[in-house]
Amino acid sequence: MQGSTDSLPPPPPPRERNVLILDLSKSMLAPLPDTEPQQAERQKIEVARTAVFRILQDAAATGALFGLVTFTETVRAPVPLSEIRKENLPYIENLISLLNPSGRSAIWDALAAGADMLRMGVRGVQGNLVLVTDGWDNASNRFTVNIPGQPPPTAARVDLVTYMLPPESALTLRVIGIGSGMERDKGVDGARIQELLNQMTRRAQQLGLPAAFTFQEVTTGSALFVQMVNAFLDVGYEDDRPIEELHPEELAQHAANAARALKEPQQHATVSRLKPGATAASEAYSEAPDLEVDVLGSAGTVAAPNLKDRYGPLGEIVEAYLAGQYDVALVLVQRSVGVLPPVTRLYWEARVQFARRAIVEAARALLQAWTEVEKLPPASQVRILRRLALLQARMQNDKETETLVRFIDDTEHRLSSADPKVRDRLGDLFAKLMELRGTYQLTRLASAGDLQDAAVSHEAAVEEVFGQLQDARLDLASAGPVAEGALDFIEVCLAEMR
Repeated sequence: MQGSTDSLPPPPPPRERNVLILDLSKSMLAPLPDTEPQQAERQKIEVARTAVFRILQDAAATGALFGLVTFTETVRAPVPLSEIRKENLPYIENLISLLNPSGRSAIWDALAAGADMLRMGVRGVQGNLVLVTDGWDNASNRFTVNIPGQPPPTAARVDLVTYMLPPESALTLRVIGIGSGMERDKGVDGARIQELLNQMTRRAQQLGLPAAFTFQEVTTGSALFVQMVNAFLDVGYEDDRPIEELHPEELAQHAANAARALKEPQQHATVSRLKPGATAASEAYSEAPDLEVDVLGSAGTVAAPNLKDRYGPLGEIVEAYLAGQYDVALVLVQRSVGVLPPVTRLYWEARVQFARRAIVEAARALLQAWTEVEKLPPASQVRILRRLALLQARMQNDKETETLVRFIDDTEHRLSSADPKVRDRLGDLFAKLMELRGTYQLTRLASAGDLQDAAVSHEAAVEEVFGQLQDARLDLASAGPVAEGALDFIEVCLAEMR
């Protein structure tokens, strides 16, 4: 019996394992200018603390695992890697508020400590590291990075790259550097950081590991906040109705309309832009660095509280938008060039212009956003493409496509903190539904001699998904009204796809 247990594969790692490594050296007390002349300068540490508070709120809402490492010449772990719960937030936030910069910078030792938080035995280092620093390593005494043209490290030092990337690892590392390190003590040591990432990339390639290592310099308080929080902030539309509030007849009508979008691509061109792949709720929208899609459920004219404090410049745009101050929102969007990532900025420019009824300008911004999305890694495109498709469907008054995209998006958002198995199961079914548009089109395009074969293949594909749907109904019987509504929606769509 013992032998059979040993042969079982190890359990998969948690979906989200995030560790923030924050510089607390004395230079973090220095002020950081902002893009707005009238905006008061804030200390780097003040901006970073505000961003950490926002990150903790997200972690508490999603149940993600989060840890915090801080460093001066000493490395500490004030928040061990753990699930952040809302009831513990006041204690953790108070702890963060007491962190005071002093001393020098042990950056390499701090990175090793962050990797240790994510270490999973034979599975190596699994998770995401984010390093925020404004300086040079001048205090590490255990780890080092081999720099070409410099003397090799002594035997007492451990090579950081090898330590952080043992075999079987799946590590992402993003470095947010404050300032410009052309001169010592004037900002981040960009050259050494880039050399570290280059060495990590080469080692990942040698071991056949996924390589996702990025470096971003920021020079203003707004940019630092945005890059730390990484929010692609979105809001619902005024007439959105939750799945669980729809009457069964309404849900069936919505599903029938959505199926027509899949069956008639010549009339619903936006659907062709959508990728059939499913995304888990934890998957990030990536614009180097990664950005998560954050949807605010509140709609209407009343802004959600503290948006500016929580999201920085983007929150200010959304506050104006929700208050119906579209001209103000447009000015804020235009000022955000160089602060917000391109897709984020262009999406909001299109949405604000559409609200102003400037249709030509809205269409132009949305077209540019589609172009920018294609530059992102494929795995990061799926969810953002849906957000753009939803806006385009609204602009074109394409109710069928809008209904299809909104149901997929709404289900994913409402199940963001549900059991990952429920999310994955429904996401897979939605992906299978999207794939059926291909076999359906073969029945429309086939010649007379091939029509019967195409029809048989399509019907077999529909029946296969029907079988998967029925299995899901049994397995997700207690998953709640959102999952039940999504399953009903998929079933009506399948019936319409016959």
